[in-house]
Amino acid sequence: MNNKNQNTKAAKPTTPARSNEFVFLLVLATILAILFGKSFLPGYVHFSNDGPLGEQNARWSLFPGTLTGSWDDLNDIGSSGGAASPDISSLSDWLLGPVGYAKFYAPIALFILGVGAWTFFRQLKLSPLAAGLGALATALNSSYVGNACWGTAPQQSAMAMVFFALAFVMANTDETPRPVSWIRLALAGLCVGISVMEGADNGAIFSLFVAAYVFFKSLLEENKTPLEKVGRGIGRVAIIAIFALFIAAQTVSALVGTYIVGTAGMGQDKSESPQDHWDWATEWSLPKKETIGVFVPGIFGYRMDTPKNMMDFLQDSYTNGEYWGGMGRDPKIDRFFDSGAPGSAPGGLMRFGYAGYYCGILVALIGLFAMIQSFRKENSIFSLNQRRLIWFWIVTLIIALLLSWGRFAMFYQLLYMLPYFSTIRNPAKFMAIFYLAMVIIFAYGVDGLSRRYLHVASGKSNSLKSWWANVRGFDRKWTIFCIAAFGVSFLAWLIYISQKANMVQYLEKVGFPDPGVAQGLTSFSIGQVGWFLVFLAAAVVLVILTIAGVFSGKRAALGGFLLGALLVIDLGRANLPWIIHWDYKQKYDIAKDNSSDSTNPIINFLRDKPYEHRVTDLHSDTLFEEVYRIEWMQHHFPYYNIQCLDVIQSPRVSSDLAAYDMALAPTPEASYLVARRWQLSNTRYLLGPAAYVDSVNDQLDPSQRRFRIVQRFNIVPKPGVDVEKLQEAFQHGQFYGEQLTAVPDNNGEYAIFEFTGALPRASLYTNWQTNSAEDLKNFSDKGLNDKDSMVFNHAGTNGFLTLKKLMAPDFNAEQTVLLEAPLAEASPNHSTNGTSGTVDFKSYSPKQIVLNANAAGPSVLMLNDRFDPNWKVFVDGAPAQMLRCNYIMRGVFLTPGSHTVEFQFALPHKPLYITLIAIFLGVFLLCALFFLTHKQSPAAR
Repeated sequence: MNNKNQNTKAAKPTTPARSNEFVFLLVLATILAILFGKSFLPGYVHFSNDGPLGEQNARWSLFPGTLTGSWDDLNDIGSSGGAASPDISSLSDWLLGPVGYAKFYAPIALFILGVGAWTFFRQLKLSPLAAGLGALATALNSSYVGNACWGTAPQQSAMAMVFFALAFVMANTDETPRPVSWIRLALAGLCVGISVMEGADNGAIFSLFVAAYVFFKSLLEENKTPLEKVGRGIGRVAIIAIFALFIAAQTVSALVGTYIVGTAGMGQDKSESPQDHWDWATEWSLPKKETIGVFVPGIFGYRMDTPKNMMDFLQDSYTNGEYWGGMGRDPKIDRFFDSGAPGSAPGGLMRFGYAGYYCGILVALIGLFAMIQSFRKENSIFSLNQRRLIWFWIVTLIIALLLSWGRFAMFYQLLYMLPYFSTIRNPAKFMAIFYLAMVIIFAYGVDGLSRRYLHVASGKSNSLKSWWANVRGFDRKWTIFCIAAFGVSFLAWLIYISQKANMVQYLEKVGFPDPGVAQGLTSFSIGQVGWFLVFLAAAVVLVILTIAGVFSGKRAALGGFLLGALLVIDLGRANLPWIIHWDYKQKYDIAKDNSSDSTNPIINFLRDKPYEHRVTDLHSDTLFEEVYRIEWMQHHFPYYNIQCLDVIQSPRVSSDLAAYDMALAPTPEASYLVARRWQLSNTRYLLGPAAYVDSVNDQLDPSQRRFRIVQRFNIVPKPGVDVEKLQEAFQHGQFYGEQLTAVPDNNGEYAIFEFTGALPRASLYTNWQTNSAEDLKNFSDKGLNDKDSMVFNHAGTNGFLTLKKLMAPDFNAEQTVLLEAPLAEASPNHSTNGTSGTVDFKSYSPKQIVLNANAAGPSVLMLNDRFDPNWKVFVDGAPAQMLRCNYIMRGVFLTPGSHTVEFQFALPHKPLYITLIAIFLGVFLLCALFFLTHKQSPAAR
């Protein structure tokens, strides 16, 4: 259906396409450079929760070594980190280095996202203004910016690849030569595959919507029978899926091996109740009431520590901007609130999320304009094909929003029941699709405004009064609606202000018991609604002026500039709380003359030969506990490669580790299991209050008292820190652990404890045991208590019996090692008085460990690192059988004498080779596409 504006005459654009590309790239790069300007300062990196500088600097995570697999040796007893793919993020990390990546990858990913969106919009044949504003709305969307700044910038690269895939799909028409059409579909598939490489399960979700779009577009083709349309749609989706799997082979293999196979609870078996698994999968659901944050930024606050680390001149404006919503809340707490039961809420996270879900008020307003226009049967600004595509994105938007509500609505339950989807966490990630649809509809809306109201010949009069006297139909109704919407919003703000006292009471109930804090949060929230009204008024005025023809003809450029300026200022203001920078040299206590050395003596003590001991803390309710958990464990330890028994974050726990942890979990009757866990895992050093030394010995090791203090210290402000401001921050409940350090003090409040009973990292055993065939035959799981039953469900019969022996009070871990299966090479020497021999480290790296062993007799060498079938062991250069020791550790049998023992870790290389072949094929297809599409004459094009 062709729609013509009967009152205006279209003006021909005069700006060359190449010029438009350059202007857009320059504008986007300039905006991001301003927002992330502090990254250009030498001593600063951008904040990252999920991938901080410490993690980037850890030896186990360095690219390109991770291409063949990665082994995280810094947390717990080790775990496979899967294999990295040669994707955008990994290559950027390699080229920029840890510091450069921490500084610049967030804006780089957002820039790539903007370019991807712009490319797609141009393939939709939208105007340069629509493509530019749509791309800016995408790159500056608060959800995308918030996620990138949170430390998940690869997800934005994944979304960029979705836009590029859609661009390749849209480039095909009925007139496209068949070879070119198939090449574009193949390239679209490769882009989808890169999206999976970048975004993991997020990329997999994105791919489903790409497939739906491709199939739907096929149904819109003219001059084809319904059967032909369906067949073409299925064929195109199949081609895209094949090439996506082709290039993502490495990632898919790693994801399945790391996050699904052998992971506790992934099968929802009897080891975990359905309710517990549902709670785990849906904890990060978007509360329905917080959907208003899509339109009103900051109404629920921003980050949980806003305005900490924001630029000084902004902090006063964002004081009391802490997030107070329910994202990440333990579902048990929500069920308690919903029940109306008296008393205190159960323990668990009250919130741990961020409210960066603002789309931009101009995006919402013009997007709504486009939606309504798409349903007009007559005189719509869109063609029939455009209207149908907009309808697709409206349906996508609605579905994504309903799914993002997760446990707060019934819709996600339907998706959760499908195969694989129960292994995905965080329904709120569907908001990424919501905004994909939103910005596409917005771009269509800007294109419609541009064609009908901007790039047209100017009327005789630009008087608003004259226009209003003559305007009829949709334009008049839309204008009245916009003014009414502002009036309703203003009235809602007044009602919100009147409920301030109730709001304070609610905040006191949900984790802010201090009335002063609750009042501050309430005032800030009310103020943010006020700012929303300011920008809503500006958006309404600009859109009405555009419709009235004030910016038509020669003033179209001014109108476009004002729309873009409002979009950037509005989204930029809303994004400021997410753009946080750290003085990384101060945060990580980096020595001036050697970046690998620390100015913190306690850190330097722990980082000396860290592969010979693990570290943990005593879980004290003290200032040091916060410093340890927030600063040392998450930042300093990975930066300096200190191996720690504690786990920073582990949403998916393997079945063997789950069984091991549950078996050794202490009970009131078996408190000694705390020390047993430390003993078996080579946890030699513990940190905590010095006064704990006697109680630790009394409670955990009363007979041998093997805990002793090796160094006392105090926690003090770092040099140059404003002590008064620091004290004031702590008084207000704000934690500034990055401004604290440790100094040795013989009378210090805290101490490094040495547990002399910890097993060496590597040792020889001449005495080993296995479960007998009779024990296995006679075992019955009937009558097990709850704890033992859960251990059995994860470990099986043989593993359960081994763990029971490890738990036994009289088990001598220094003299005996437990094996999974009998050894054919030799019988054990049951004498425990002989000398087993010695073991020393010859060299150490996370994936390659070389030991010099001198065995006095037939021995089992046990390395107290976690067993994984992808580890291989070599004795004197020859492959040997790797043994499973003490249920979860690895080892090897040695004959008497001196030996060189080498452990090597690598994942299967075939998936990597497939991915590399796909990358080279992609380069070839791009070259072929360029040749085929540019060999035609300009006239033919």
